[in-house]
Amino acid sequence: MAKPRRPAGGSGNPAQTQLREMAARYIEARNTLVRAGRRLHDLVGSSLSAAGLQLQLLRMDNPGIQPKIDEAIRTLDEALDRLRALSREVDSSPAHRGGLKQALRRLSEEISGRCDVTFEYSAVLTLPPEMDVALYDAAHGVIETALQQGAASVKIAVAGDGPVILRITDDGKKTGRARALSLARLLAEEQGLTFECSTGKSTIVSIGYAVRRPARG
Repeated sequence: MAKPRRPAGGSGNPAQTQLREMAARYIEARNTLVRAGRRLHDLVGSSLSAAGLQLQLLRMDNPGIQPKIDEAIRTLDEALDRLRALSREVDSSPAHRGGLKQALRRLSEEISGRCDVTFEYSAVLTLPPEMDVALYDAAHGVIETALQQGAASVKIAVAGDGPVILRITDDGKKTGRARALSLARLLAEEQGLTFECSTGKSTIVSIGYAVRRPARG
């Protein structure tokens, strides 16, 4: 997988440069864990499932050794359960397991007890899995900041068929909001996303992913 594209421009601030380097290392490490979790599930899990099927066929053909085969199948099932649990622990993002739309829907349901939440999703494009995760992580950070700032109303909307825009609007306190969002902004930008925050009557954070279309030959 290609490395995330950093936004144009740089910073001459050594502290900012160090933060960006740390963010890039974090993202690389997280993506490595995600890939490992998916390989565990897809490769090792499928091999164990195939072995279980072969044992079941063997049991049908050899009823005399059924107790021993049943014991082997139980052991294999336990191994599969542990493997699935490990895979979920390593690849923990809800967006990887169910996609961005379902992950945001679940997030909106989870925070509905803390605020009045509205969720809209009209984007139709299928995004790369790593972008689903990047957008979800950014949204989660923005929403948690809004709730910490006392937001009583949060609106989550995803739209667009060129650039995909995830917009979060809230009525929380605006003082210190830009500083509070600095980490979410940094991680989003390190993964090639745009991140804009405006404060007026409400705080509106827009996070965008520009779909890369293949060049015409």
